[in-house]
Parts: sequence; structure tokens; C-alpha cells
Amino acid sequence: MAKAEWTEAGDLLLAAEVVRTIREKCSRLPRLTWLDDSLLVSPLHEPGQRRHPLLYGDLKLFSVAELLALLTSLRGNGLLTLLVPHARKSITFREGRVVYAASSVEDDRLGEVLWRRGVLSLEQLSQVYDLVEPGKKLGAVLLEQKLISARQLYEGIKAQVTEIVYSTFFFDQGEFVFIEGVVRQPSSVRLDVSTRELIAEGLQRRREYNRLEQFQPRDDEVLVRRQVDLPGELERRQVDILDLVDGQRTTSELIEISGLGEKTALEVLADLHRQGLVEPAGSASPSSGKMLGLAFERYRGLLQVIYMALQAASPEHLDRLESFLGNPPPRYSELFRSVGFSPEGRLDVDTLYRNARSTGQQEEARKRALDALQAFYDYARFQAMDVLDDDTCDTMMDRLQTLEEDEGEDA
Repeated sequence: MAKAEWTEAGDLLLAAEVVRTIREKCSRLPRLTWLDDSLLVSPLHEPGQRRHPLLYGDLKLFSVAELLALLTSLRGNGLLTLLVPHARKSITFREGRVVYAASSVEDDRLGEVLWRRGVLSLEQLSQVYDLVEPGKKLGAVLLEQKLISARQLYEGIKAQVTEIVYSTFFFDQGEFVFIEGVVRQPSSVRLDVSTRELIAEGLQRRREYNRLEQFQPRDDEVLVRRQVDLPGELERRQVDILDLVDGQRTTSELIEISGLGEKTALEVLADLHRQGLVEPAGSASPSSGKMLGLAFERYRGLLQVIYMALQAASPEHLDRLESFLGNPPPRYSELFRSVGFSPEGRLDVDTLYRNARSTGQQEEARKRALDALQAFYDYARFQAMDVLDDDTCDTMMDRLQTLEEDEGEDA
């Protein structure tokens, strides 16, 4: 039988293995307490007898940053579990420091982290996952196969922990539970940064995302200045860019003339847009991915096939593609900034190319952008093949092969 199932009479029947575990923990019948949508099974028969405090709440009332700051100030030990839609993430504290983090999200797995850091190839990742079995962790397999060193494994776990922690700063809904006490975690590590530094970096990432998520103009989009009173004293660089907005210059021209660099210029324009001082007026000329060449359209078509296959057969796994865009390998991090899919599965290759242009000359930028698209395509195809059933996967692969044969790169 399953670990728990309901009988026809409406009773909840627990399997023997679950009952044995409960008896090991509880000397008598446990106390059941509803915690909103969760159920707490406690070995303590009466409330108020818990030796270690339990903290429970809603993420709408307490942000992750506030929770981490509180737990750091207590300098205690314990496990913070975050329950959000479609995910469960936990952070282990030892004397107020983050020493480990775990996640139910597949893209937070150690193998994916090592791949994003360039330590493993997709082919190696696929091979080692076939060797992982119950009771044997991926790290042990990687060491046995001599694919990484013990030092690389340790650094990979540290990177995995920090990435999981940073991802929690984007949680706006869900619940949290913190149970104080020493957590025996053999994979615990000593991070290179303090928990306070983790909080500062997590908040900075969230602020940058909030500034840019509502402002993603195209390269050829003309910005106009709104005839409104200034909300107050502006920064010098805000004034300088605002003076350049004349209703004729495109976004790319404003970025180039400003001399601030693309990232900073876009952040300033986003702030001006948020304050209602500038707004897009439209495109100076028709634009499409084809202006970038058939190679870019080819990758957009290939990725759209994968996107639509996942959306039709396994929409819950579309987050695998989104997670790459949100946290790509370091060498592509700037290129994929603000790049996403449309509801129809069309990748915004215009923005990707614009990002590449900000870091090099035209031909060099084109090569870097195509290299990034190839890496994303390899990753997306690998993930789709991992989750789709055989028939759906075969149909998708046939379509991809047809596109690869029919469409070649332009000169």
C-alpha cells in the first residue's frame, strides 16, 4: 500500500513503515496541529513543552530576507523550510551561518550547477545520472568516474547552496517553517561569504530584477519624454540621459551616446520609466529576428519546437527552460539578461544579440550570441528528452532534424 491512503469510511490509514517511524519518535500518541494548510505531527502531547522553538508563517507577511536576518541574529542552529507552489527549499543554519541548502527543483541539482559552471558537459551529465542509484549520491559517482576532483565537488556544493539561497529571494507567496536544533548534515560547507553578505546580494538581485522586468525596450524602439513635472531631484546620470531623449533617438542610440555602458544605461532608463518620465513611442523601423540572419531564426525555430512540445505534453517542466534563462552558465550570464519566451514559445533573440553587442564588435558579438544559443539549444533538447515520453520525444526529434537540415546559417 501507499504510505498513506484514505479508507471508504473516511479514515486515514498509515503504512507500517510510517507507524514505526512515529513510534520511534513518540512515546505516546502524537499531537496533531493544523498550521494553515499544513499538518504538524508533534511527539509532545501538550503545547508549550517544546524544548526548541518552532517558527511558522506566511511569506506574504515575512520576506525571505527578513527571515534570514532574524535567524542570523539569533546565532542558532536549525532548519528553515520554504514551501512555495511547485517547490520546496530548505536552508540549514549552524550558529547563525548558512551551511547547506536543498531544493526539490531539478535545476537546483548538483549536476545542473556543475554544468552551468562549465565543470561537466551535458554528455557527461547524462551518463552519470544513469549511474546514480538509491543510497549513492551524485558526488560519489562523479568522484568514482574521475570526472571531477574532491575540491571541485566541494566548490560545486558551495555554488549549489548559494544559488538555492539566492533563488528564494524571489518567493512572494508560500509558507515557512523553522525548527531550532542541530541538523546533522554531512554535506554542510563553509561558504566564502557571511549570511549577511548573502542577504545583501540576494536583495540586490531582486532589486535589479524589479527595475528591469517592466522595462525591456527593443534596440530600435524610440523613447519619448513625457511632459510631466519632475518628481524631485534626479541623479546626475538620470538628468544626462533624460536630456538625450528627444523623441528621435532609439534605445540603442541612447545607450551608445550616454557612455554609461548598456547595463547601467538600461537601469537608468528603467528608473526614469518607473517615475513616468519616459515611455516607448514605437519602432523606428520594422524589426524581426530575420534582420539578424537566418542563423538566429534557425535557433529560434528549434527552441520553439522544444518549447511547444513541453507546453503540450509536460507544461510543468517548462520551468527547466526558464531556469536556464534566469541562471545561465557564467560565460553567458550577460547575454541572456532580460531574454525570455513569448507565450507562443518564440525566444527574444533581438535582446540576446543586443546584449552581445554591448560586449564586443559586430562580428564578435554575432559569434558569441550564436554560441550562447547553441548552448541553450543543447540544454533545452537534453531536458525535453529527459521528461517527454518516447512517442512525443520521437515526434519532436523528427521535427528538429527537419529544421536542422532545411535551414543553414547565413554568411
